[in-house]
Amino acid sequence: MRVRVASAGTGKTTSLVRRFLERIGEGEPLRRMAGVTFTRNAAAELRARVGEGLRDLLQDGSYLGGLVTLDPAARPRYQEALRELDGATLTTIHGFMSLGLRLSAPLLGLDPDFTALPEWEAQAIFEEEFEAVLLVARDPDHPLHESAARIGEPARPWAQAVFAQRSLAERLAPGPGDARAADLLALYQEAYPRVLARLGATRASPAEIERRALQLVRTPGALARLTARAPRVVVDEFQDVNPLQGRFFAALEAGGAQVEVVGDPKQSIYGFRQADVEVFRTALRTGEVLAPLQESRRHAQVPVRFLNALTRTLAAREWGFVQDEAPEVRAAGAQADVRGRVEVHWVRGGPALGALRPREATVLAERLAEAHRAHGVAYQDMAVLARTYAGLRTVRAALRAQGVPAVLLQGRGYYQRSEVRDLAHALRVGIDPAGPSLPAWLRGPFGGLTPGELDATFMAEDPLAHLEAAHPAVWARLQRMRAAAQEPPLVALRTLVRTPVAEEVRMVDLLSVEQRENVDALLFSVAQQPPGELEVLLERLDLLSRRGEAGDVPQAGEGVSLLTVHASKGLEWPWVAVYDLGGGGRPRPAPLYLEEGRLHLPGGPGFEAARSADATRQRQESYRMLYVAASRARDALILTGSVTDRGAEGWATALAAMKLGPDRPPRTQDDFVLAVHPPAPAELPDPDEPAGAAGGLPEAPWTQRRFAAGPFPPVESPSRVRGGVEGAAPAAGPRPDDEVAEARLVSDPAEGDRLPGQAVAVGTLLHDAIRRDADPTDRDEMALLRAQEVMFPYAPEEQDRLLAEVREMLGVYRSLLGGPLPALEARTRDLREWPVVLPEGGQVWQGLIDRLYLAEGTWYLDDYKTDRTLRPERYAFQLAVYREAVLRVSKVRPVTRLVGLRDGAVLPYDNETLRAAWAARRGAGRQDG
Repeated sequence: MRVRVASAGTGKTTSLVRRFLERIGEGEPLRRMAGVTFTRNAAAELRARVGEGLRDLLQDGSYLGGLVTLDPAARPRYQEALRELDGATLTTIHGFMSLGLRLSAPLLGLDPDFTALPEWEAQAIFEEEFEAVLLVARDPDHPLHESAARIGEPARPWAQAVFAQRSLAERLAPGPGDARAADLLALYQEAYPRVLARLGATRASPAEIERRALQLVRTPGALARLTARAPRVVVDEFQDVNPLQGRFFAALEAGGAQVEVVGDPKQSIYGFRQADVEVFRTALRTGEVLAPLQESRRHAQVPVRFLNALTRTLAAREWGFVQDEAPEVRAAGAQADVRGRVEVHWVRGGPALGALRPREATVLAERLAEAHRAHGVAYQDMAVLARTYAGLRTVRAALRAQGVPAVLLQGRGYYQRSEVRDLAHALRVGIDPAGPSLPAWLRGPFGGLTPGELDATFMAEDPLAHLEAAHPAVWARLQRMRAAAQEPPLVALRTLVRTPVAEEVRMVDLLSVEQRENVDALLFSVAQQPPGELEVLLERLDLLSRRGEAGDVPQAGEGVSLLTVHASKGLEWPWVAVYDLGGGGRPRPAPLYLEEGRLHLPGGPGFEAARSADATRQRQESYRMLYVAASRARDALILTGSVTDRGAEGWATALAAMKLGPDRPPRTQDDFVLAVHPPAPAELPDPDEPAGAAGGLPEAPWTQRRFAAGPFPPVESPSRVRGGVEGAAPAAGPRPDDEVAEARLVSDPAEGDRLPGQAVAVGTLLHDAIRRDADPTDRDEMALLRAQEVMFPYAPEEQDRLLAEVREMLGVYRSLLGGPLPALEARTRDLREWPVVLPEGGQVWQGLIDRLYLAEGTWYLDDYKTDRTLRPERYAFQLAVYREAVLRVSKVRPVTRLVGLRDGAVLPYDNETLRAAWAARRGAGRQDG
């Protein structure tokens, strides 16, 4: 295997194109070569660049100013290669593996037309099969009964974690002396063959494609067919492959193919996707090492010097990589004449990073604003990188305070978001009402059918006829979809988003602020390149939904790009700022560990050693992330960090080792700045001292006017006001200790990072489930709740516990329907999570009514509570505000009730209690100025 190290910006893709052009010129047909890379985007770029190189050679006689020159005798070979380009094997790793599998599918027990299954769907299938194994294992006579009993409830999340990491090892074994790991693997190995049986010969997920590919290279006939089809294989981004992929390419080389790999261990940052930098290092130790690429056409002079100093420092300490993996680079091409700039800014002092980060973000925002004013750098030519989206939100607030426009890129999977999929299903239903999108449309916001209604519709002999008879309002909406589908694609999309879909409610009214921005971004994207036909738009959306890397669609507008370091890989900007160098020092623990195929569970003999080894890997990867972030800048790099009294942590340790830490003397040069800032500005303006009028103009009469502060902000939620009618003063807190302990946002003070409390998560999920009339026994509904953002901070076993609590209370709610609560089908109007904005006495009350509905001539206003001990008097004012808002808008005084979702209590308020609560509290807000 031939191996080449290519540092960031050194023309890795150019070197691959050069290799293809040289081999074609020497007589090797393009159809007999394979170019393999990590993402579909990269594969598409490689195809485009090879085509560009072929055309340049044929038209101009050279590629990139003589990097490759045309031998007249080779012209027919290049012409032939250009004709073959569309069918050339320039694809992803899984695409190349799939090609080999299709060539010999019958030998491997596959259908040649097998389809690739998304990993999330494979995960769902495994969860179902594992649940079935646990079910049959309840039988005391079942051979796995004792294993399941010994592990207990953690079996589910542990097995799911093993399944998610199956690309790390082909074979699994328990850690030495770990009896519970042996029990878990016995259950896992019972469920996994069931998954394979369900996938059969027609479907394969990415990890199963890898395992089938290993079977291929061990089957002589199949291996010979693949090496004959592609005797030369060039693999890009080899630092990102996982162990099974590495084993496949090694076997391919041993089977006769000439495998050439290129990559950069310094940029291996995808450990969470099972990428293993040791695969590349093995190739470096055992293969033919080619000269590294050392000319950077990305970086200006000063950023290159900084990167070289950074890689020297890290390599000398073996922080992330070693010296052989970090060759020095030099500025080349047009960038060799650009001086460039590097700035390092520290905010130092205090016990907690969380208190320093807002100041750090302000410093960063001020530097970008100054770059725009003083250097004329356009904001769209700037980017801010951070480890997490939480950090980016802090930066965005600071940028807005400076008047700097910013775009928070949403990360991967934009085209898989529910609001985007809902629109795609609506368009498809407009084209083909009886097509496969009809169930999703009926279940989504446009149809709004319950699971039971959906089953009845599709159990009918003619689903559309049943829909027309049983749900005339939904049928009328379907006809609107069909009419919209006759319009041009952009008009159709706008119609679906902006016109009422149900009960005079528009789709856009059902969305959160973030979802609305996503839909606006979709409209903006389509408007930029409007397709001529609706089918073309749907094909584009379908393609992009399968491309995880195509997810970076901005919320709206233009400005400084805000994105995580992982999302920045492969991108570059003239000016780049890296935020929060002082954080991220703590490794993320995992529920279990796989070490070279050995499974270690908590409490097992090898668990602590495995956890320590994983923590070391994470720290090593963290240093590589710093290199990736710093190497995105073309002309200028700004680094900011916060350092507490404890000293440097995280990436700040690397800068300190470079003698650029907060303890060094400040420096200010034309092309380099090292500055240390106090935790707060040295001098803050006196808020009571009016600023002098510019130009000596007299003060306006209102400049000295003051507004007395009320007990609440100008806009407040009534749910924050506890209590009923006793006294006129509001009671906004404190909450009882039991509620505080459960609902408070928990945090690590040293990090300043906040996670939603468990009560908040349960309440959010439960209200969402009730809004959608979810069935607690529906696995798809529960999977949808598990995918909610509020669940992300929790480990799988914690998610299971929260979902169990949600299912229990959802069951209580559904048991009330048709009894104390009118049945859903008995309601002639049913408004869910209805927004309330009620101005009163200079105060604006803003909130959401959980449910407002009309049943048998009576309006009901229900508010759902998850309190363990329900105290109606605490919510009297909140419900009084909601009832007053309904009364003012509709002249209706609804029956107002609390619904306890833990014990099923339905507690109505009498009119006198609500009137008294409203009268006592209404004047407690701010007074008109």
